[in-house]
Amino acid sequence: MIQSIKNQLEEKEAQDIFEAYLQKTDFPKKWIVLTDYCLDDPNKANVITFVLLHYKNEKEHTELEQKILKLQESDIKHTRYISNSLMRYLRDLPVFSFSFILDKRELLFGDTPAAQKKAVVENLIAVRDCYQQWVNTAPNTDIANYYQESIKDLDREIKQVSNGKKYNGHVDILLTAALGTLYTAEILKNVPGLEVVGWLPDRDKITQSCGGIAISIFHCMLHNHLGGKDVKFPVADPNIQGKPFYDALNRIPDDICAAVADYTFAHPRISKEKFSHVLHELMADNPFMRVHRLYKDLTGYHFSTQFYNTNLWKSIMFYLRTAVREVTGLVNMVRKKIKH
Repeated sequence: MIQSIKNQLEEKEAQDIFEAYLQKTDFPKKWIVLTDYCLDDPNKANVITFVLLHYKNEKEHTELEQKILKLQESDIKHTRYISNSLMRYLRDLPVFSFSFILDKRELLFGDTPAAQKKAVVENLIAVRDCYQQWVNTAPNTDIANYYQESIKDLDREIKQVSNGKKYNGHVDILLTAALGTLYTAEILKNVPGLEVVGWLPDRDKITQSCGGIAISIFHCMLHNHLGGKDVKFPVADPNIQGKPFYDALNRIPDDICAAVADYTFAHPRISKEKFSHVLHELMADNPFMRVHRLYKDLTGYHFSTQFYNTNLWKSIMFYLRTAVREVTGLVNMVRKKIKH
């Protein structure tokens, strides 16, 4: 599966897009990967979304966070509408996003439960074996201890799955790590002097279940996909209390993931108007907003690209609805002031 995706990402069309993006961002050496998920909602598609964001300096980073919070105080679940200004701001920044729509994702690991379980165990063993090799060449005691802890955690999960523990959570963890690190590496592998790729995942069962092995797996796979480059891979603590320090940045993958999961590409429709603002202002005809469908059937693995394109009629209707919404909001605000 990974090789099939890698082959397509190495094609000229994809590589040209990656190169164009890096040129727009001026090849910065520090990057952030943000992640959000919509899984097992009966009314939505199963989606994993990644957002790649360049980090230049603390001042620009703080300005970005402040801008996001000013234009969207809450995540998309608690927001009645999405700011068009925020979407245009993110588009101009620009951010790079890649989402995966996953149909019957367990089949990506095999056609039967026995084959799926075997594949999960084999993948965990492969990651464990990497860490065992790295222990002997660790540059210092702290890193060696981290490798040893990762080995211990992976051994525990290997044993539990082999003894019959449900492996659905491991499927999601392995898919998230494999897809996110492969795609990220394909974009960043040509950055001269790449220094940092930090992962700021949404806090949920992907990073908090199975003893937190997602972080070790993400580290291992990203290091390997980048060809063993000497790059730092900081990861936010998934058990942090209260709002995470990157709460504002979470708005970006949250908005995109929710819109992709809600939108029906085969028969274009959405359930809530707020999603149209993400689709129309940020994603439409934007080469840096990539949506892929990934599934497996009897003929093999299938990895395709989905497009949200706009046209004159869609634009007219979108802006008419936006104008009505803004006028209605203004009228309601004036009425509230009069009452008070």
